Amino acid sequence: MVRESSSSQIEVPWPNAVEELRLPDDAVILVRRHGNPNGPRLLMSHGNGLAIDLYCPFWSLLLKDFDLVLFDLRNHGQNPLGDRAKHTIPAFCRDLEAVGRVVDRAFGVRPKVGIFHSVSCLVSALLPSLKASFSGLVCFDPPFGASEIKRRILEASCHQAAARTRIRLGSFPTERHFLDLMNAQPAMERLPHAVTGLMARTTLRQVRGGGLQLRCPPAFEAKILATMPGFLRMVDPNSFPLPVKVIGADPDIRSYFLPPCDLSAARSVDFEFLRGTTHLAQIEKPGECARLTIDFLRQIGFSG
Repeated sequence: MVRESSSSQIEVPWPNAVEELRLPDDAVILVRRHGNPNGPRLLMSHGNGLAIDLYCPFWSLLLKDFDLVLFDLRNHGQNPLGDRAKHTIPAFCRDLEAVGRVVDRAFGVRPKVGIFHSVSCLVSALLPSLKASFSGLVCFDPPFGASEIKRRILEASCHQAAARTRIRLGSFPTERHFLDLMNAQPAMERLPHAVTGLMARTTLRQVRGGGLQLRCPPAFEAKILATMPGFLRMVDPNSFPLPVKVIGADPDIRSYFLPPCDLSAARSVDFEFLRGTTHLAQIEKPGECARLTIDFLRQIGFSG
């Protein structure tokens, strides 16, 4: 379970093990192992501009029964900031395959299910080795479109989001400035204050000389958004080669991110909306997200 201090600060558990993955292009990814090493293995990552430790309210509910392996996308979270020229979706895909190899070598080869959100869902779906790498996927509000019209809407939304992100603040004199800004955003209104505090601690880094900066700078985040349309058409939700659960945001709530995923007509996924949530469902309703995840894992025979 998530532990909270007397000030309701969410504490991220220490990992059982950490593997440093150094990639051929000099990027570094820290792969962390949590939970029950004898349980079924889940590999998790996060959405664009965020960090996997921000999702602690969700994944901490799985610690008792599952072997959790977590990692941040390059230039996010606990990873060092690298070259923006190498910050691309194809690089994310190569990284995911490299993470899988490190996990097998360091923690032993066993089947695993991927638990992903937003852009990391897209990355997993683009893997040439998808069927060989995973026994199933759980995707939270992925940028998938099941029809030509929905793909075009997604593509236009990506470009609009990239333009907004490019002009967003990336530096803050204090954590309080960041928190005040987040708490004033309509997109964050469903998050408990403890979660916005966790967001500050997991997505900001101290700057030499004072102040804080986003660990994934807005220019990096915007680059991914701007290039996503070129990859969305490469994913066909009607022909996934393995079991896939997709959990979409509530379509009746105004979206401040990309349009809520709707794969209700897709032939190869188990899809449902999660009412009362936006794109950040795993930190808005972590208990419900954990329940849906466990239910799916049981359906495919992957629970402990």
